[in-house]
This record gives sequence, C-alpha cells and structure tokens, in this order.
Amino acid sequence: MNIKTVELEFKKDEEGIGMVDITRPVEHSVVDSLINNGIVTISSANPNVCVTTMEFEPGAKKDLQDAFERIAPKSAHEPKGHHEMQDIRPSLLGPSITIPFKDNRIMVGKWQQIVMIDFDGAENRKKIVVQIMGE
Repeated sequence: MNIKTVELEFKKDEEGIGMVDITRPVEHSVVDSLINNGIVTISSANPNVCVTTMEFEPGAKKDLQDAFERIAPKSAHEPKGHHEMQDIRPSLLGPSITIPFKDNRIMVGKWQQIVMIDFDGAENRKKIVVQIMGE
C-alpha cells in the first residue's frame, strides 16, 4: 500500500460561515499521487473547520447556514464581549471525510462536491490535509 500526504491551503472568501468548494484541488492531489485505486481522507487542521460533501450551489449553501443557525445559534454560546469562544457547530459535522477513488477519479455523486466549511472568522487561511492511500 502507498500513502501520500498533501497539505492544501484555502482562503475563506466570505464573512460568517465560509464555504469553499475544494473538490478540484483534492482531485488534483489524487491524480498527482500516482495512486490509481484507494481512499482519500480530507481533514481539517483547524478546530473550527469541517469537511463534508454537498451540492455546492447558493440555495443549498444558504439552507445549510440557516440550519446551523437554528440548531446552534452563535449568539447562544458566545458571551457578549468574548470573541474567542470556540464554536460548537464544527462538532456537528466533524473534521474529516473519506472518499474512495478508482482509476484516479474520486467517487462522489454527480452533484456532490467536497466542501470546507469555516465557522471561524479570525484567520483567512485554513489548512486542509489530504491523505491518499491505495495502490
């Protein structure tokens, strides 16, 4: 079995919950690994960043943001004047996902993208670790 690890960096492009489609960079990492078949794990190196899959379009993004606000409103767990409070919302999705790939192609649904979700407004750049395992 071969294992390759790549670190990718992404810039959050919006205020509040930032969502970035990272599908293409992950696909390129798999192709560049020269591993044909296996699994790829995409993991956040930041406690306030999650990785998941979704249909990455404006309506779905808004629906997900609204759902997080209903389930775990930011105001409910952030005391006034305290800006460094850790957000509990990342724990609802988790820091990583694992996706199989075959013939250097990740096996996601037709409308499914790999998405980094950033709940932290502090730093703009976020690190994602991509680990490719297989033969």
